[in-house]
Amino acid sequence: MTVLDPLIHHLLTCEKKRVCLQEVLTKTELPRRPALRALDKLANEGYLQEIADNPQPLRFGEFGPARRNPTWKIIRNLTERPKQSLQKNTLRGRIWRLIRAKRHFTRRDLVIASGAGRGTVDEYVFLLETYGYIKKTGKDGRYTTYMLASRQIARPTGMEGRTS
Repeated sequence: MTVLDPLIHHLLTCEKKRVCLQEVLTKTELPRRPALRALDKLANEGYLQEIADNPQPLRFGEFGPARRNPTWKIIRNLTERPKQSLQKNTLRGRIWRLIRAKRHFTRRDLVIASGAGRGTVDEYVFLLETYGYIKKTGKDGRYTTYMLASRQIARPTGMEGRTS
């Protein structure tokens, strides 16, 4: 569950067309910074419009600019907002995007470019080769080269890992 879920639920259930940050924080019991970022994201997407900002005065011992306390107006129906994809930016997703971009690659290329560990890349390449998404094409010096064998764009899912 993300921070957006309880925020959107609160915005849909409240009868008001205007919401204040303090009100949202007390109703949802979310941390201040993630809630503020999520509300700003909804504003950037065009669901909310910031209409006022009443900065909170600094507490004793605090320095810097005053804390934001914006008020938003709901300008678009939040039920029309598309659901977020459940697939996060994982290492396998990063590796798959590199494979799609390079087409010819070595496992070493993937380790360097993705930032994943050698074991992670080795296991994923083994699975992709086993399920027919990539195939070996030869050697580049001492490294085995691979090639994309499938035209599939979406990252393959449902592959079982090695049980060794």
